[in-house]
Amino acid sequence: MNGIDDNRETDGEERPAEEAAEASAQAGQTGDEAVRAEEAEGEAEAGTSADVKPPHAGIGEDVRKIIEETETEALKKALAEEKDRAVRLYADFENFRRRTAKERAETYQRARAAVYEELLPVIDNFARAMAQAGDDPFANGVKMVFGQLSDFLRKGGVETIEAVGKAFDPAVHEAVAYQPSAEAAEGIVIYETRKGYKMGDQVIRPASVIVSSGAPQTAGDETAEVPANGQ
Repeated sequence: MNGIDDNRETDGEERPAEEAAEASAQAGQTGDEAVRAEEAEGEAEAGTSADVKPPHAGIGEDVRKIIEETETEALKKALAEEKDRAVRLYADFENFRRRTAKERAETYQRARAAVYEELLPVIDNFARAMAQAGDDPFANGVKMVFGQLSDFLRKGGVETIEAVGKAFDPAVHEAVAYQPSAEAAEGIVIYETRKGYKMGDQVIRPASVIVSSGAPQTAGDETAEVPANGQ
């Protein structure tokens, strides 16, 4: 009996050890299966990446070339249109800049001319005073002020308009009268009643002038039909 009991006890002790060994073996197999599953998943992902093809893959070579050429031409056309648009915008800007600069210069020129025009009557009065003045200190003072005003105009680019002895020019002359002249041909300015001034090509005030109407008629011309003997 004792022998049988001993065998049972031995079997009872060996059985848990065998179960532990089997559990350990199963755990190892489970770990190996997990590793193999991860490796398989990685290979699947790599295969998926390897299977990715370019957009034109799988079509004929001629068709692919046609598509690429079409895309290239479309890009070239779009680039040309944008370049043309940029050139036109630049041209418009340059035209605007030049026009603005010209308008600004013209506005400045007109403003200067207006100031000088307001000053001209003062200069006219000084000129009349000088014509009547003598050599006294007061007259010398008038002459000095007149000289300063004349210098002011000259420094501003204002100059007098030539009139006497010149052909009448309606752009710079204003005829106030016509009269015969034995010395000047018809259409020649023979007298200036008021000086004219200009600044560059801009007339500030035309010169007021008297223009020759030609040689005066003689008494013989008026009685051309009268006989030479007077009868």
